[in-house]
Amino acid sequence: MDLSEAITLPDKLSSCLKGSRAVEPRIIHGVALKLGCFLSSVFLSNNILHAYASRSTDDARQLFDEIPQSNAVSWSIMNCAYSQQCRIKDIILIWRKMRLLKISPNAFVFGSIFTGCTRARDLLTGIQIHCGAVKFGIAHLSFVADTLIDMYARCGKIEEPWKVFHETPEKNVVSWTTMITCLANMERHESLEPAFKLFREMICRRMWPVGMTFMSILKVFGKLSNIRQATQVHGCMVKLGIEVDVHLGSRLISMYGRCGAVEEAHKVFVRMDKDLVSWTSMLVAHMQNGYHREAANLFWKMIEEKMMFDSYVIASMIVVYSALVDVNKGREIHAFSIRTNLVSDISVGNALITLYGKCREIKMAERVFKIMGLNRDNISWTAMMSCYSQNDQYKEAFIFFMQMLQEGQILEIFSFTIAIQACSSMTSLFVGEQMHARTIKIGFDANLSVANSLITMYAKCGSITAAFSVFDFMAERDIVSWNAMITAFSQHGFVRQALGLFSEMQRANLEPDEFTFIAVLVSCGRAGLVTEGWEYFKMMTDVYGLDPGMEHYGCMIDLLGRSNKLQEAMDFIKAMPFEPDYLVWEAMLAACKVHGDAELVNFAAKKILRMKPEESSPYISLSTINTYMGMCDSKTYYRGKMRSGLQKEPGISWVDAYMLPKDSKMQVLIALKEESLSLLRCETCFEAENCKR
Repeated sequence: MDLSEAITLPDKLSSCLKGSRAVEPRIIHGVALKLGCFLSSVFLSNNILHAYASRSTDDARQLFDEIPQSNAVSWSIMNCAYSQQCRIKDIILIWRKMRLLKISPNAFVFGSIFTGCTRARDLLTGIQIHCGAVKFGIAHLSFVADTLIDMYARCGKIEEPWKVFHETPEKNVVSWTTMITCLANMERHESLEPAFKLFREMICRRMWPVGMTFMSILKVFGKLSNIRQATQVHGCMVKLGIEVDVHLGSRLISMYGRCGAVEEAHKVFVRMDKDLVSWTSMLVAHMQNGYHREAANLFWKMIEEKMMFDSYVIASMIVVYSALVDVNKGREIHAFSIRTNLVSDISVGNALITLYGKCREIKMAERVFKIMGLNRDNISWTAMMSCYSQNDQYKEAFIFFMQMLQEGQILEIFSFTIAIQACSSMTSLFVGEQMHARTIKIGFDANLSVANSLITMYAKCGSITAAFSVFDFMAERDIVSWNAMITAFSQHGFVRQALGLFSEMQRANLEPDEFTFIAVLVSCGRAGLVTEGWEYFKMMTDVYGLDPGMEHYGCMIDLLGRSNKLQEAMDFIKAMPFEPDYLVWEAMLAACKVHGDAELVNFAAKKILRMKPEESSPYISLSTINTYMGMCDSKTYYRGKMRSGLQKEPGISWVDAYMLPKDSKMQVLIALKEESLSLLRCETCFEAENCKR
């Protein structure tokens, strides 16, 4: 072998380790040992070490220990190998060995260590190595600073990434992009605006963003839902000539979808190359904005395009058909998920429970839940609870909650909210108080949704004092909190307190919504406050710009009717901007019946019967008013109509078993026949002798 061959041989052997036709490192290693150039060439040994590291870290470590002349590159290769596998202990051992041998680490050594700490979320080790980087005067270098920023941000730190970024004297595009990415990935909403400011500052300094920068900043605008700024950033992309690949295109679609600009998202979608992510992004954009039919059509187009689906797409489509309450299409997706073997995914199972719950297919929901077996999570249990609650099976929902406790499931806020709502619907004060105590014990009582549910529960169970106590102790209140308490006062006849709370709400600069005014108008109706009722009704439009709905008109009819202003109520109905519904006429019928206006009773009853011929209440009202007016023939006629097929809904009364003495007959009856509580008593339908028991 001549001198020129000896010099070029390491390069030739190194080239065999790279490219699409790379040779097995063991072969090159053997050739190098045979030719005697392995020990003499650090360059070749590092290339062989790198090839080993990409396949087996243990083999690479064995070779590393055998290399007689290792340099900083050799140490960097080993650090990178351990970093990729999150082997922090080995990284620390390598670091200590370097310090023992007095080898000065370079920027790549520090960068690989910080990357390993990031992947392992080992902040303590990262801080210690950061001190070493400062000591060696390397921490200010942009490559090291970039990995430091990423490490601190991913480990949940906020101030440290900013500090490292500002202390870096020579920032490059990667530095700016890393900092923007860190802010974009933070869960805190407060970090989004600084990310946009940093992006603007970057452009002002003529540090032109690249595709990765736009990937991060588009994520920011997706969270901010600011369409104006979003389109500006898109325009900046076009101006800089950034190519919209499938990744950027998908992120653009997601951003426009979150901003409510589905048409803009569709324009991007049509012009780009598409993959599963872009199709999914477009589907989700339709879902987020309520275009469920369009989302469904897009899914069937995906099938025509022979796209390979993942569990996220299937779960999304089940959510779509849940929103459309289309159980038949939902079953098709269920069958499709079984055929594609995606039904075992937990997100698909949870979505199926929700679908069948909304479509009142409780048995199917129970079946899905049972099949999931050990694959269930907290969402599965909560979805099943919600299924029972949505279908008025409150006792089953609460029993399910107790099973969650027995199974040792981690209870979440939503689970407690459903359980409290179940207590509310069962009007069980004793159980509700136990639930309240449990929320205090766990620390959920301060949660807004839990507190709102507690207010409603106590109000429905008759404990207005406890309801106000919960409201009074709330650290923060939203519109739901105020509405719940105003409604509670209204339901219990505390009219002045309800209206006083409404005034306090206005003083707190919180704008009321449609539900607030329903509670306020109901309060006015119960107290006969006609003047105040008119003021509040006009306030909706004049002050808050709210359009009164059917419920508000119904409340006003009830208010005028209770105050014996029947003609004024009729004129008000005629002036309504839309056709009055059944509830409006029912309020009018009740008022006319109370005040004995036979003509208006007949008029209102006929209106109701045109809308709901099967309804029995108009016949009862007509029979009663005709009896009062001495028109016995008419009374007999209407009673006969009811006997010919119409039925009156039997009244029911819930009995709280906990409030009864243990040895009482009722307690024994409940213990024996708990399922038949609602059938304990029925009201007389016509005459007592005709009541079927």
